[in-house]
Amino acid sequence: MHSFKVPTRVRICNGIALSRGLGSSAAAVVAGILLGNEVGHLKLSKDRMFDYCLMIERHPDNVAAALFGGFVGTFMKKLSPADTARSEIPLSEVLPELSGGIDTGELPVHKPPLAIGSYHQFRFNRNIKSIVVIPDFELDTSKARKRLPQTYSREDTVFNAQRCSLLPVLLGEDPPNAAKIAEAMQDRLHQQYRADLIPGFTQVLQHITHNTYPGLLAVALSGAGPSILALATSNFEIIAKAIIALLSEAQQIHYDWQVLELAPDGASVDYV
Repeated sequence: MHSFKVPTRVRICNGIALSRGLGSSAAAVVAGILLGNEVGHLKLSKDRMFDYCLMIERHPDNVAAALFGGFVGTFMKKLSPADTARSEIPLSEVLPELSGGIDTGELPVHKPPLAIGSYHQFRFNRNIKSIVVIPDFELDTSKARKRLPQTYSREDTVFNAQRCSLLPVLLGEDPPNAAKIAEAMQDRLHQQYRADLIPGFTQVLQHITHNTYPGLLAVALSGAGPSILALATSNFEIIAKAIIALLSEAQQIHYDWQVLELAPDGASVDYV
């Protein structure tokens, strides 16, 4: 399909705050690919749509969560030299201008390689909810990325690798082990470098813990920030308000909060 029929109206109802570390860009890309698949009658599978999404958004973790749903882990495969040389394969989050001549509309201009990324859905304890505290300011991902060092020590890399290998298993156990989950969510690769971009975040990590708030498992940055994620099984409002109270001491702005559950089936298309 070369173009939409005239007149065509697209109404967008977005419930994801922008530039808050909540994956809004990946969700938008997934929505666009699903829309193109439907109006173009392409009959692409979700696995193949995953490739098309990764042509635009190079964060498979966010894309897979929005597309497939559930608790997912992902990685990008190493592209072949021939695929890497293709100018339409982006090396950043933004797809460059179309290449290869005039878009005739007869065939898709971009045909991504197969299986650009891979994903796996882990078991997840459904009693665990995500408390998200959303500050009323935006933090551009590229700005947060510039805070990261070019190299990491072996000690810090091993520290995170050990905990990342254990965390998916811990989050699937019933009942969850709060002490182990809290330790497995410790980080040395990004939070300490970005903490000063979110006033009060360091104090939240120090004072809002599973030892001080029953039901709380762990606290972390959501993505690159500025939103803060807390995993918990109960006392959601108490935990959210305690986080907001500490953040407000450092910065007097409005903070929203929500309790979120996993969408096990991911993105879907409904006809009304």
